[in-house]
Amino acid sequence: MSNYCSILLIFLFSWNILWAQDERYFRKMFSGDMVKKDVPQEAQKIHFKVTGNSYRIDLDDDKIEEIIEPQKRDGVDWIEIRNSSGNKLFEGKVFAAGTGSYLYKIKFVSLSPDVKALILFMDEGVISGKKFESTGRIFILTYEKNNLSNIHLTEGPHFFHERESQREQYWRRTYTVNVWDIDKDGIREVSVEFNNIQRIMKYIGGGVWKKI
Repeated sequence: MSNYCSILLIFLFSWNILWAQDERYFRKMFSGDMVKKDVPQEAQKIHFKVTGNSYRIDLDDDKIEEIIEPQKRDGVDWIEIRNSSGNKLFEGKVFAAGTGSYLYKIKFVSLSPDVKALILFMDEGVISGKKFESTGRIFILTYEKNNLSNIHLTEGPHFFHERESQREQYWRRTYTVNVWDIDKDGIREVSVEFNNIQRIMKYIGGGVWKKI
């Protein structure tokens, strides 16, 4: 009898350990921890990357051009900046609204003697379904005193909007993007305008923009 009790106790003890392990396993699986910790590192890497046409611009006045390259990483738009040796200086996500998004133009400007910016003209792609809609938006990369290790990415307003509704109503707006010192404080603002519609972005320092 005592042997039977000993075997039963060992069985119950082992079963509790196995149950606790199973409970931790299922808890990790449903909480998402398994995806973060138990999946091999190579499985979390980018699976699909496409690079667009790169731009070469001397960003810091050292007579050597940097490389600005748009990329698609698993369907998400990114901007990457590298120096002439191929070392990465900056990367940032550029969130788009629809399919077929791409960067089609860059404008390099000086906002002041100490502040420079890259204005990115991003076609946000097409949204289709019951209606057709296509938009374009600017994004601004800003840095100060030629310091390319401290670049900031800011989302700006739309500069293009095309739309067709179910009732065969269609309209299209193309805004002009201007850079000028509106308030005469020595720092140029970015203005996006269409007829009487005007959206103004003012740089206040440290990579921060304010809509006014």
